[in-house]
Amino acid sequence: MAIVLVHGPRGAGKTGVAAAIARHLAYSGSAVRLLRCSADPDDRARADARWFAACDFAPGSPSEPVASPTGIAVGTWVVAECDQVPTDELADAIRVLVVRGEPPSADAASGQAALVVTAVPAYRLSSLPSDVGGVPLIAIPEDRTLAGFAIDELQRHLALRVLVEGELHPDATCDELVIAPIGSDAGQPYLRRFAAPAVVARFDRTDMHLAALAADPVCLILTGGRMPSGYTLDAAQAKGVPVLLAPTDTESTIHLLEDVYGDTRFRGERKLERMSALLAAAGLFERLPFPQAVG
Repeated sequence: MAIVLVHGPRGAGKTGVAAAIARHLAYSGSAVRLLRCSADPDDRARADARWFAACDFAPGSPSEPVASPTGIAVGTWVVAECDQVPTDELADAIRVLVVRGEPPSADAASGQAALVVTAVPAYRLSSLPSDVGGVPLIAIPEDRTLAGFAIDELQRHLALRVLVEGELHPDATCDELVIAPIGSDAGQPYLRRFAAPAVVARFDRTDMHLAALAADPVCLILTGGRMPSGYTLDAAQAKGVPVLLAPTDTESTIHLLEDVYGDTRFRGERKLERMSALLAAAGLFERLPFPQAVG
């Protein structure tokens, strides 16, 4: 058994880094388990563990947080996301420290196999060092997909009434909130510029609702607190697009929902694919001390 410990402060992105490392190992032909380690797990840790258990590249991963990453079958790689790094019995583990925005100090970097700095503004990427105290530094830029949010995360910020359930996977995410334009003629071309939008429109703009639905949004958020036309609901039902009703006007709705970006979880295939691609492009996997047959 070989162990990779991915650790760092909350919100740094260690869930995504751990999942991407596990997927890399699995796709390279190794048996792998993906664990969420926590001595005192909260709801977010439990949610991470459930998502890890559902990852098809890491079958047999536990669906609840564990206290220690030890005890997995010989011959299996273990990638563990940890709140705190266990020390004594895991001295030979490969350690990856994940931080957000700024490189860590040389003291914090000591003993790590690699450092991953997430959410780096694009203008700062070229100014970051390639290593800290000899430890390779991997910089991941700010990214809309990685910052994306799910519908249940929107509902934590505003009491959104579900008018149409839709057919989304529970882990589906939106990249951004997009206010529908004034004219429906321009709606489709404008909205198609966005890869995975949550489109916001007033409840009585049926023409804009239909234009938005034709652009394949992740979901449609109607403002004003009143029921829309049946045409909107029928069209959304036919396309499998969720429709949510906000009790507030459009400006207030956007203002209240903007905070969702600071409280999103890492989950879903889109985020994992994006994180894996960014880490691979930055050279993380080739810098970690994996056996030749794996790396």
